[in-house]
Amino acid sequence: MAFSRIISDIHSVLTDDLLKPEYRKMEERHLTTGHCYASSEALFHLFGGKAVWSAYCGRDHTGGTHWWLKNKLTGIILDPTSEQYTYFGHTPPYSNGKPCAFLTRQPSKRAKEILNRLASLI
Repeated sequence: MAFSRIISDIHSVLTDDLLKPEYRKMEERHLTTGHCYASSEALFHLFGGKAVWSAYCGRDHTGGTHWWLKNKLTGIILDPTSEQYTYFGHTPPYSNGKPCAFLTRQPSKRAKEILNRLASLI
């Protein structure tokens, strides 16, 4: 599957209105900063949900929480917002990540908006 294409499409629909206030206030941030939960959740629902993916989260170098997906069969990490770390020379916190769960079975409001925006690109 061409995950790089869909991740690029996700990046194109991320806007500040999808961010929590604390991320909107940050002066120096990558366009993906603050979007990890909703972006990962959107991918989770788009590509098979809990039958295929486990949600992971871990504390980063700032003490903040980062979210990503891990394929249950292959172990491949799918992180639509890894650039918020790599752009600044940091490594995403995969080494201390733990399986987590999204709050609802249905996409959250922010993840649903990302999915709606992606659908409008087609």
